[in-house]
Amino acid sequence: MKKHLVVSFSKVLLNIISIMLGLLILGFITTGLPFRFNVNTCIGFMLVLIYFLIVYDLRKIVYSTNSTPFSLDNVKRFKRIGYSMILMAVIDGVINWKKESNFEFIGTQSGSLKGSFIMYIIIACIALVLGEIFKQAVELKREKDITG
Repeated sequence: MKKHLVVSFSKVLLNIISIMLGLLILGFITTGLPFRFNVNTCIGFMLVLIYFLIVYDLRKIVYSTNSTPFSLDNVKRFKRIGYSMILMAVIDGVINWKKESNFEFIGTQSGSLKGSFIMYIIIACIALVLGEIFKQAVELKREKDITG
């Protein structure tokens, strides 16, 4: 029962987030992006687009729990999420390099990496490791199907 509650809650939450991000993308395209083309607008659009793609992959993974969660498609999705989070870490590191913060990870006189950078890297590592775990599960399942 609890598994179904968590999966159902995740589905609802991811659907709400994807609708909100979709509306933001639509808003960027229809009102802001073509006419107010500057660096901040481009970065904002890029971040929203990356978040949308991550949520899309997460939705696909969560919805696959009803049938075949251990599939090569989910392996690819976890890897895409991991690489997207690395990209987010790089963007965050560049954008927030000169900003003041109470938590600075790696710093020089000109700036530092912040806590959000570390969180993006940790989430990226988790997603990439999950991708490898799912890949091994797919291979074990395939071997079992062949021998069994």
